[in-house]
Amino acid sequence: MMKGLACSTVKLSAILFVILVSANVTLAQKHEIAITSGALRTGDHDIILPNPGFLRTGTGFTYQVSYAQRFFDARVAALYFEIPLTVTPRTEIDSSNALSPRSYSTVFITPGIKLKLLPGSKYSPYGVVGVGYARFNESETSVDNEPNPGDRGTNRAAVHIGGGLDVRVFPFVSLRGEVRDFYSGKPEFNAELLGDRQHNFMVSAGIVFRF
Repeated sequence: MMKGLACSTVKLSAILFVILVSANVTLAQKHEIAITSGALRTGDHDIILPNPGFLRTGTGFTYQVSYAQRFFDARVAALYFEIPLTVTPRTEIDSSNALSPRSYSTVFITPGIKLKLLPGSKYSPYGVVGVGYARFNESETSVDNEPNPGDRGTNRAAVHIGGGLDVRVFPFVSLRGEVRDFYSGKPEFNAELLGDRQHNFMVSAGIVFRF
């Protein structure tokens, strides 16, 4: 009986040691680099001038690289400063206005704050908010396949809000799924639209390296 109790005690001690070491390793990881990809979708627009009509944008493939550094840790929750770079190489346009660009590309740089719950656990949900810069590069040709008569290269202010979930698969590696909404000014569509800002919704998934 004493031998069995001793074996059980040793096993329990080993399990507690592994849990303690894993927790300390996780809490020591103050930096994150995430690489994700997915889709970016912008809502449709109503054209007011030169003639009433429509402008529809397609869904663009998007990739994002972000760096985050933890600056506050309360064990059950942690705060990070985050710098995400989000790029959509091409978004197609379908418009009743023949002068609208055929497509455009997008770059968002929106530093901000991330609140992560249970950062040391296997499952860590989080929320993010940030503010920064949006860059749109309109295509050389318009919807009617003629040269684009408008400006090419538009800078706008942008804010973003979102959230996601990290699932730890190795001590230094997690899988990530997230959604974000980049609320920004609009590209140069060569038409007057209803409203001067647009939502850019992103859904993505990828991998996170912690160190």
